[in-house]
Amino acid sequence: MVHRKALAALGPGFAAEGFESRAASAAAVWQRSAGQEFVVAWVQPTRSPDAYGWYGSRFIIELRRGDQPRAGVLGPGFRFCQLLDDEGRERVRAVQNAVIRRLPPAPAGVLRVLDERAREVYLAHGRQVTAAYSPSHDIWFRYRDERDLDGWFRLLPVLLPGVLSAARLRLG
Repeated sequence: MVHRKALAALGPGFAAEGFESRAASAAAVWQRSAGQEFVVAWVQPTRSPDAYGWYGSRFIIELRRGDQPRAGVLGPGFRFCQLLDDEGRERVRAVQNAVIRRLPPAPAGVLRVLDERAREVYLAHGRQVTAAYSPSHDIWFRYRDERDLDGWFRLLPVLLPGVLSAARLRLG
């Protein structure tokens, strides 16, 4: 579902900046030539969502320069939010906090089986992000359901032109 929504929401913005979608892939991957190399962008869902289903899952958007037009290409790169200005990161924090506010109470059965340290780590997923994100903060876009994804895919296309402009300056 993440890839399908990303392709629909972000595809036009990538295309406007000269990126092509990977037609043979259902994954959200875009690439454009940069001299002898490629700048590749892709959506990457986490490989470790919440096994108990309370706080959901998350995804990032990576942009890298490398010698192959594929997701995971090795080379210099950035995550989406590293290329945002302060205002853009604040808009991301607002959506992140909206997702967190909609979380139901943590499941009591899960909390009973976790030791104190593990319980604290688990419950931290339900706390609002109170401090502004810095450019170096590793921000993953959290979601539990389609409503959360819709919120992200309303915001991310608005931020995409600035991110792609910054990527062009840094990656070529």
